[in-house]
Amino acid sequence: MLKKEQIAGNNFAYLRCTFEEFIASMERLDIHAIELYAASPHLFVPESTNAQARNIGRQLREAEIKPICFTAEQCMYPVSLSTEDELVRRRSMRYYMRSLELAQEAGCPRMQMISGQCYLHSRPEENWARAVDGIGAVTERARELGVQIVLEADPACSVATLQDTRRMIDTIGSPYLTGMIDTNEMYNNGEDIRESIRLLGPDLQHMHFIDLKPGVPCLTPGDGILPMEDYLEALAEGGYEAYLSPELWGWSYLNDPHGALERGVRYIENWIERNGGTADA
Repeated sequence: MLKKEQIAGNNFAYLRCTFEEFIASMERLDIHAIELYAASPHLFVPESTNAQARNIGRQLREAEIKPICFTAEQCMYPVSLSTEDELVRRRSMRYYMRSLELAQEAGCPRMQMISGQCYLHSRPEENWARAVDGIGAVTERARELGVQIVLEADPACSVATLQDTRRMIDTIGSPYLTGMIDTNEMYNNGEDIRESIRLLGPDLQHMHFIDLKPGVPCLTPGDGILPMEDYLEALAEGGYEAYLSPELWGWSYLNDPHGALERGVRYIENWIERNGGTADA
């Protein structure tokens, strides 16, 4: 059974809003948990201070909003633990280590990450070995700080599929490394939602619950073509207890982030109400 409390807001689409405006939007939506997207203008990892991260945590606590996952920008920036470019790899390691520190300061119990892209004609086994080394080091630092990693598969990365996620978790062998599902990446990989839930089992600790259209990813649930209701049914059947976070992108969403997120939140809430879950805050 899914519950409304499992719906997490986030600030991915709020890049033209102040953080205070974002919090006000969450309050209007009656959202009490958020995924914190660490990027300009709210928290730019390379230049943000511990005090700035603590201030974000304080603002959220005062609004009775719980930060549930810290997600630093790692797609638009050159971040990869798998690349054979040692300059990029070393910088990426520093970036993730700093992200962990800021996550702890902001009060986030988890941090999302990807393994990073590689050159098209590089050797897969060498990319994988570098990813194991890098993710292992990040996971060890996460253990020291008490922050759990949720690893996301991305077809462009060395950890490309949920099978790869499972393999990486088993290889590292730490309770501080878990997995997540991004419904766009799962669909692009041709993976089945029920098989994916079974594959990750108790290591499924986060979800980017997003729709898509051909060539247009990261849509709010109901704006695209994916079988989002079937995904919700599968999650309910599988006893999923973590959060659903609509990771929204797109210029139209930047102009009305509240409206875009509200549609997604109501889509999930309506399904919960129709299917015997609880939609009370």
